[in-house]
Amino acid sequence: MKKVSVEKEEQLLRYLDGELDAQTCQSLEEEIQQSELLNTRLEELRLVQSVLVQKARLETPSKNFTQKVMSGLDRNPVASFFTPRKGLLLFFGSLIASGIALALLSAGVFDGPTAPLVLDSPLTTDWLKTPSLSIPFNGKILVNGILILNLALAFVVLDRTVLKPLFQKRASVI
Repeated sequence: MKKVSVEKEEQLLRYLDGELDAQTCQSLEEEIQQSELLNTRLEELRLVQSVLVQKARLETPSKNFTQKVMSGLDRNPVASFFTPRKGLLLFFGSLIASGIALALLSAGVFDGPTAPLVLDSPLTTDWLKTPSLSIPFNGKILVNGILILNLALAFVVLDRTVLKPLFQKRASVI
């Protein structure tokens, strides 16, 4: 499969843009009529150029666009779902839940041996035997994981609902 040279392709692009003088334009048109390859490439470039022109058109904004934007600058932002008070309550609730879980953990409630969690199938009959599924389960590891996630969530809530608004308020005063 033959390709058009880079120089010819640049010449075709300049032809489409109308940047060629009359003599060069005429000789190129004669070449295009004689060469199927140049004719095909010119049509491809025309198609690409038409798509690019369609995509490049900017949408014109409404006449009062600037006025709407400027009037919206003075409005206060939408209030957050979590107020600092709700955030503090959620933070302290999370700390209390973590404290209770930590107290239970330190009291040894979950110190028992690791017991497997057995899931028996209700389809067990004499002629159909399905093996029971056994999953090793350690309550202490589970509670430790829940504690870590709970504390991480508590600090994220504290940051987003209490500390961030507090520092934003201080920054706007300065």
